[in-house]
Amino acid sequence: MRIKKSVITFAAVIMLTSSTSAIVQASNDSKRVESEVVTPFYEYVSLVGASISIGTLGKAVASGFVFYTGNYNSTLTIELQRLNGSSWTTVKSWSESFTGKGQHSIEEEYYVTSGHTYRVLTIVAIKSGSTVLETASSTSAQVSY
Repeated sequence: MRIKKSVITFAAVIMLTSSTSAIVQASNDSKRVESEVVTPFYEYVSLVGASISIGTLGKAVASGFVFYTGNYNSTLTIELQRLNGSSWTTVKSWSESFTGKGQHSIEEEYYVTSGHTYRVLTIVAIKSGSTVLETASSTSAQVSY
């Protein structure tokens, strides 16, 4: 009975950590902070993720990715957002269109001002022709600079 309870507990932990994972890393030599959040559970999209890192001089690296297995077109948009009071404002956004299945990603750089909190929002639209089949999104963890 004790082994069965341990196996069930272990399986629950694996399920929780794989459904939404957040990674925060700090490197002493580069003084940069990185964070990434991945959010699954869509019909056409297998994974969608958002990531942000900000270096010591304020260079933010914003990235987003999507993975899907069907032979569809997609539009991937990433938005670099800044917290203003209690709401998020888009500072800069980038979009790119992709054809076919697989993993598609965008990574862009932008210098941010200090004294603020930032995040990245990834939005993907999966399309068949001009018909949008699904829209999925993911938000990175927040990074203060």
